[in-house]
Amino acid sequence: MHMKKLFVSLLILISAALAVSTSFAGDREDAEKAAKQILTSLQKMKFEVLWNTQMSEFFRSKMTKDSFLANMTMGRQQLGTATDSKFIDMAYSQVDPATGTKGEIYAFNYLNTYSVGKFYERIVVIKEKDGNFRLAGLWGSAAAPK
Repeated sequence: MHMKKLFVSLLILISAALAVSTSFAGDREDAEKAAKQILTSLQKMKFEVLWNTQMSEFFRSKMTKDSFLANMTMGRQQLGTATDSKFIDMAYSQVDPATGTKGEIYAFNYLNTYSVGKFYERIVVIKEKDGNFRLAGLWGSAAAPK
């Protein structure tokens, strides 16, 4: 009888772990899809679309729309046309140590090739109240020449 209870408890634990794992996998896929769409908007210089539909409330609270549009236009224009994009890695966290923001946070690193050279770009997305992942952070740096 004791073994049967132990076995049932073990099955419940395994089922719960699989449910958490499955939801994490679903969130990761949604986050990855959002990050790729954001990267595409950046590369195609669709900054208005990015601001209107792909920006998190967190990011919007840090600047005005005009400031975002101006900075993206001036900064990204210099890169030229995107010709290649390669996924590098992904990191997951429930808190951003720099800001203290809590939530489902994913950071995706890409190596992107533009007319002027190769750049590493990090797209950080956060899951918002409506269940969608949106842009929460953006970083870039020239890749070291080989």
